[in-house]
Amino acid sequence: MEYSLLLRRSTVTFLVVALGAATTDYFFNDWFHAVALPKLGLTAPLGDAVGTLIIVAAAYLAQRLLSLAFYRDWLYGIQQREHDGTQRSASVVQVVDQVAEELQGVEKFNDVVKGQLQTIIQETESAAFDITSRLQTIDEVVSSLSGFVEESTEQADQLATESQARIAVNRDMISTMDSYIQDRISSTEQEKHRIETVVEEAKSLSSLVNLIRSISKQTNLLALNAAIEAARAGEAGRGFAVVADEVRKLSAETDQAVTQINQGIQRVADSISTQFQDKLADDSVEAERATLKVFSQQLSELGDSYLKATEYSTSVVMTVHESSHKLADMFMNALASVQFQDVTRQQIEVVINALDRLSGHSKMLAEHLASLDDPNHSAITPLSEHLDQIYSSYVMSSQRLSHDAATGVSRTGSNEGGPKVELF
Repeated sequence: MEYSLLLRRSTVTFLVVALGAATTDYFFNDWFHAVALPKLGLTAPLGDAVGTLIIVAAAYLAQRLLSLAFYRDWLYGIQQREHDGTQRSASVVQVVDQVAEELQGVEKFNDVVKGQLQTIIQETESAAFDITSRLQTIDEVVSSLSGFVEESTEQADQLATESQARIAVNRDMISTMDSYIQDRISSTEQEKHRIETVVEEAKSLSSLVNLIRSISKQTNLLALNAAIEAARAGEAGRGFAVVADEVRKLSAETDQAVTQINQGIQRVADSISTQFQDKLADDSVEAERATLKVFSQQLSELGDSYLKATEYSTSVVMTVHESSHKLADMFMNALASVQFQDVTRQQIEVVINALDRLSGHSKMLAEHLASLDDPNHSAITPLSEHLDQIYSSYVMSSQRLSHDAATGVSRTGSNEGGPKVELF
């Protein structure tokens, strides 16, 4: 109860009682001295003392009665207020105990949440590492395949260069044969010698056929190796397998063409030898010329076909080479994208740190409530300071924007020197 209220109530009661005592003394003083004292046999001084005692006792009793009448207790409402205060204090203590108990449970609650967050970190980290390992394995296969393609490209370039040289030689040879045919028509005297020369030159083309067959075998071997490497690469190498199969088919067709050409050359050589006996006859010369023209045309067509095959093979190898580089770049980009897990881990670690701060703060509040009567309890760090410290630990601008939106205070741009995201 406030002391001013108690003073007012006691003063009012005292004034009422004093007024009543003064009124009583005013009206009954003469009667008391003239009638009551003689009947009681008391002297005036003794009567005054007895009267004073009666007045004081009556005043005291009147104060108590007035207090009971107006304030419902004997002490100007103090008892009722003390009773209400006691009940209120008991309620406050009960509430404080409940709040302190709940605040103590915040730490366990935060431990549960932190455990879930730690589980998320572990699971995402395990998944990210597994994906990274798989991508690295695929990258190794692609790198091996890329190296093989590089080597094959060099070999294909070398073979193409050699083929161009051989084709140029063949064209020169065809030109020589055309000149030979013209010379054969104009000079029959040297027919035998020239026919023998042509036969020898025709037979010498077998080495060219063998060279073409060797190139065909090497191309087939290259296609087989590419198919093996594509099979090792699995799904990612399916495109290489298709290309390798086409190259192998082309090699087989080239080998068949070489066989046919070899047979054609042999037939031409046999035909020239057969016609040697009739070298002086006009029809023999014409037949020989026609045969040589057919042979020349076949060689020309062979050169053109082989040139196209070489260009196609080179184009296929270059396409495979470019595809391997694109695949390598794609795997590197995919590997870099997996680092999202590290960003997530650092963001969750900030949340865990905030939960630790909240646990410590709630624990301090519980201790503070439990020690209300202790004037030496430790000071409580405001939550605003904890929020400022959490803000300074953010690693991404999106975290700061979310923080500003929640607190209603825009500080974006003032913490550019904060920690950065660390990637593995």
